[in-house]
Amino acid sequence: MRAFLLLTATILSQVSAAAAVNLAAHKIAKDLTGAEATSLATNGYNSTAGNLIVVWTVTYSGSQPIASVTDSAGDTFTPGAVNKGTWYGQWFYARNVKGDSFNVVTIHPAITGRATMTYPGMIVMEFSGADKESPILAEITGPQGMLSAWNSKPFDVPTGAAGLVGVVTANGGAFTAGSGYKIEDSYLTPNSTKFSFAVLDRFFPDAQKGVTADVTWNGSLQATGAGIVIKPGGN
Repeated sequence: MRAFLLLTATILSQVSAAAAVNLAAHKIAKDLTGAEATSLATNGYNSTAGNLIVVWTVTYSGSQPIASVTDSAGDTFTPGAVNKGTWYGQWFYARNVKGDSFNVVTIHPAITGRATMTYPGMIVMEFSGADKESPILAEITGPQGMLSAWNSKPFDVPTGAAGLVGVVTANGGAFTAGSGYKIEDSYLTPNSTKFSFAVLDRFFPDAQKGVTADVTWNGSLQATGAGIVIKPGGN
């Protein structure tokens, strides 16, 4: 009987661990030249089959928004909502990915055959433990425009979920994460003709209702932000 209980506890522990979203890898890429570009790619990284890849993309709104994301593994990326201020900001994701030992992620502009992206950037994040069929539970919305902080509308999360916030500003100096969030990846520039951008994340061991997310920076700047909630497997 004792052996049975120990085995049951071990299995339940493994199921619980598998049903939580965890960060497996992240990469950042940007183009600060101001020249028009036809694509932008990350350095390669080891992508694991079955994981979730999410990409926060930004580009100056005087050019075209990002139209698509591809990777060397041949995964299919689904676009989120286009958020527009002085900068475009948009999430893309690929669920249940194929895996590649040197996976290169590339963003492409909305009009092919002509260079249309200006000041593009992206942050790529790969997660284990996400639901393989419908991994994005919700998109997190908030204000765009001249801001000194980005604050989300309230949202709910299940046990084991992850919340991500992407932000881009005209420059911004240092970003400061709100309560419970961590700046996982960022690029900061002191030159206001260029841009700063970041992704913040938070992992939820317990279900919560009415959660908010926020990030602040120095001064009042043109800013675009958006977030997503990643649903864990088994929910």
